[in-house]
Amino acid sequence: MKFELVHKGDWSYYRTPELEEAGIVHGFFTKASPSPEPYGKDGKAFLDAFALQRFIIMDQEHGDRIHVIRDGEKAESGDGIIIIERNVAGIIKTADCLPVIIAAPGLPMAAIVHAGWRGTVRKISLKAVRKMVELGAEKEGLIVLMGPSIGPCCYEVKEDVYSVFNNEGFPEGVFRRAGGATYLDIREANRELLHREGVKEIYDAGLCTYCSDGRFASYRRGERSSRQINFVSLRG
Repeated sequence: MKFELVHKGDWSYYRTPELEEAGIVHGFFTKASPSPEPYGKDGKAFLDAFALQRFIIMDQEHGDRIHVIRDGEKAESGDGIIIIERNVAGIIKTADCLPVIIAAPGLPMAAIVHAGWRGTVRKISLKAVRKMVELGAEKEGLIVLMGPSIGPCCYEVKEDVYSVFNNEGFPEGVFRRAGGATYLDIREANRELLHREGVKEIYDAGLCTYCSDGRFASYRRGERSSRQINFVSLRG
């Protein structure tokens, strides 16, 4: 499954045509794209551009709290949203952390999670999969997309982070050692969690927020207040 760059109005984003054709509307946006906010002009433009009724943006906590949206629910804070209600977008914001979209096209049902290193240690992507299975999805039929995040080329971490992952049972392969430094592969860590669970279709955009020509906001590059949005919804 390949990712393509799409331009729609003021928005530029990556998506996979196959999921779009299956009714899973989604995107991993560049930092130049407007960030929709409730009651703002960019929010209305976003709803119109993607034929949505509403969208949900949470206060993100770097945790593992996941909300289910079936019939008008709201989600004030957390790091994951499972969408069952049609024409409602779940949005997360990132600037090096990993955005993960999990889709069950046959139901339909979709989730989006914010997986920083803390959320990854707490296994938020795995917990989203298990919750989706509780709600009727078959894990063998799930499709997972991993969007732009800081890559193992650039994500240097200290020994305390290494120790936390090691203590939680992550394999040595989620780290790389080079020049006396330790680098975390956050995509591989999430892939490992989902592979162990039996999820087979996992696709990585392969885009590093730190070194991809400035297309994406990167906290580590000094963009402390800049974020890009990522979303998923079910076409009505």
